[in-house]
Amino acid sequence: MIIVKVTFQIPKEMDLKTLKGKFQETAPLYRDTKGLIRKNYICDLDKSIGGGIYCFESREDADSWFDEERIHWLTDRYSKPDIEYFSSPVIVDNVSGDIIAQ
Repeated sequence: MIIVKVTFQIPKEMDLKTLKGKFQETAPLYRDTKGLIRKNYICDLDKSIGGGIYCFESREDADSWFDEERIHWLTDRYSKPDIEYFSSPVIVDNVSGDIIAQ
């Protein structure tokens, strides 16, 4: 499993209501994203940062999603994103009650 952290600068004057609206506007795009297990939108308005935490089945799926076109789209919509990839060797799932080592 691969976790991708994407962050970008948002305008200082953007409030939570506006940012939430922009996030909700794009949320349906992720329903059929190949290999995407979950996406959490994130923000820190005090630091003017927005972004997302993505959980993909594989690095290949993550790389396929974050291609040049996607990075260009994010840059145009918000600002140039900072994208970091992480392996997730152990998962604690409090909903199912499972601890999963991969």
